[in-house]
Amino acid sequence: MKKVIYSILLTLSFSLYSETRPNIILIFVDDMAYGDASCYGGNLIKTPNIDQLAEGGLKFTQGYSISSVCGPSRVGLMTGTSPARYGVYWNPDMGAVQIPNERPLLPIQLKKAGYSTAIVGKWNLNNPSWDPIPAEKYFDFTANTMVWEGDYWPNKNGKYHGVNDKNYGSSKTYGKWGPEINEEKYLTDLLTHSACEFILKSHSNPFFLYLAYNAPHTPLQGKKEHLSELSHIKDEPLKLYASMLKSVDEGVGEILESLRSKGIEDNTLIVFLSDNGPARTNYLKGYPDDWPDVMLVAGDNRGLRGKKGEFFEGGIKVPFIAYWPNIINANSKNNKPIYSLDLYPTFSSVAKIDLPDGEVFEGLDLFPIFKNNSEELDRNNMIWIGDNRKRKSGAIRINNWKLVLDKRGKNHLFNIEKDPLEKHNLIQDEADKYQNLLEVFNKYLEDFPPPITNRNK
Repeated sequence: MKKVIYSILLTLSFSLYSETRPNIILIFVDDMAYGDASCYGGNLIKTPNIDQLAEGGLKFTQGYSISSVCGPSRVGLMTGTSPARYGVYWNPDMGAVQIPNERPLLPIQLKKAGYSTAIVGKWNLNNPSWDPIPAEKYFDFTANTMVWEGDYWPNKNGKYHGVNDKNYGSSKTYGKWGPEINEEKYLTDLLTHSACEFILKSHSNPFFLYLAYNAPHTPLQGKKEHLSELSHIKDEPLKLYASMLKSVDEGVGEILESLRSKGIEDNTLIVFLSDNGPARTNYLKGYPDDWPDVMLVAGDNRGLRGKKGEFFEGGIKVPFIAYWPNIINANSKNNKPIYSLDLYPTFSSVAKIDLPDGEVFEGLDLFPIFKNNSEELDRNNMIWIGDNRKRKSGAIRINNWKLVLDKRGKNHLFNIEKDPLEKHNLIQDEADKYQNLLEVFNKYLEDFPPPITNRNK
């Protein structure tokens, strides 16, 4: 009897989906480690709202970003293809990035399907000195956008350095706890409030909301109201980082509450992930000399090797959660390798619009996995390309074999299934496997132009 009732409910939910296009919310956080959230084993702070997404949806244990640094990861996310296809290999290339008009960015693709679109937070595809890709060109609604990083507390003029201005980055002021004035708002909270405002105004039509938190990216700044809950953390930088994570989690809770207040939670797909792994912060400008080196790597990678800027697992493996009541089974877990390039074709499928003709997409449609967690992915490989000005760098994964081309000139071969922490370099033992992966990587790289910042050199 239970099976019959479940079958009827499933049929009804699919029928409802076939008649309406669901809302889509993409929450893209900045420099958050794979294991920071409680649902991924993190124990620095509790993240009940992010956990709620995982408990009510699908948690991927092998989710990746397409890059180990901020800018290229966003080019890949918005285009659905390798950022190297446009000469974007590393953050310096963002100063001159150009995307051909025939390649519709994700919000334009969803507009064609009848969605209203919004971006709140970090855009990173533009630059104050070179701005061919302003967010306003692609989204119906923009709020609190920033090129790269912004201060979390306003200055004496009430402005957030790096946000809605022509400043490329923050003031590099570390260690600030606010507010200093009661009316001041923390930037992460401001982004959340703008996102909720859009939801409340747009709930009657299908919408795409790109909520791009810049937290927990530097500068390390926190909220005084969190201090009592963080008293167990003794190191000041780590305490600030925890506050930043906590604010993101609070934001996720407010987003869910806004959806519920309008009765649209069941018709909304939420995807949560990070742009890359955690950063090393204590070498950056602004890091106080009297702070400890505890923040050598900011987040909790659960033992994974590497960090932001590297193609070991710690640099590219990220928290990756999909939440969609009545479509995705609650408390599901999936161990298939997926990455951020999959979101463009997935969102297109969810929105019932074909991918643009004649364009290359390396990603796969995850919608079948959302509906049926046992569905297989027909994926040949996953390839990441890094800063190739001096030497080839990046990584390639075919099945459980992963080759890392270190920017320092040393290559590494791992069996990820047997050695997820990448401790054992198998190049000598698996020479044929090494050569095979290297050949595929080099062949793939032949299709791409040189770094955009090097073309005239």
